[in-house]
Amino acid sequence: MHQGGVHSQVRRYLVKLAVVSPRVLIRKALCSLLAGSGTWSDVIESGSVLELSCAGDRTQSPILIIHTTDVGSGIASARELRNLLPEARALMLVDDPDEDFAMQTLEAGAWGCLSTTDSPQVLMKAVAKVAEGERWFGHRVTNAVIDRLIAGREANRTFAENLTPREWEVLALIAQGYSDKEVAKSLFISTETARSHVKSIYKKLKVSTRRAAAVCYFKRVGPEHPPSGTVPGAISLPGVS
Repeated sequence: MHQGGVHSQVRRYLVKLAVVSPRVLIRKALCSLLAGSGTWSDVIESGSVLELSCAGDRTQSPILIIHTTDVGSGIASARELRNLLPEARALMLVDDPDEDFAMQTLEAGAWGCLSTTDSPQVLMKAVAKVAEGERWFGHRVTNAVIDRLIAGREANRTFAENLTPREWEVLALIAQGYSDKEVAKSLFISTETARSHVKSIYKKLKVSTRRAAAVCYFKRVGPEHPPSGTVPGAISLPGVS
């Protein structure tokens, strides 16, 4: 199993390590491999996250290898772990993790993702990195995360730059449920001008309803910062100076 080479490359960690799997043979084999490396202070096994949380020592923050035979149950296990043992760090182990699965488990709170086709050396290195506070995902997932981050920032920047300050004010009022007449009255403009602004906002946001426009507003501003009911000109709007 090349354990000698693995042992020489990884230092000893005073951390509890747990293997969670519905397959008895798989979890026992993994426990034997990990315990035999001499790297971990304690290696335990469990059939489920719930079983582990009920029997485990909550004073410790274990590293978990969660083996799953199903994509849906794997994501559910990651979410369950976040609720039951929020301090634990999970490495998901599946037969063929694709990019979407890895991204969803990352969003669910997992610290990494491994394939059952990975070598023991890769497993050992991944667990060690997670124990040191690093996340472990493949290059494709890492690139996907970076792409999403860039796309999100670009979308926010475009959103802010496309709307004029007046359109931001109109959109903020739309988000509060104002009609065109109410928008006009609040901003001291004609109803026709208010409708013109609304049409322009729809076109720029690529929406066709007030509800959809409001959703865009709150996605940009955030639900924790609803538009105020004060004078529209005093509303603080992202991207508008």
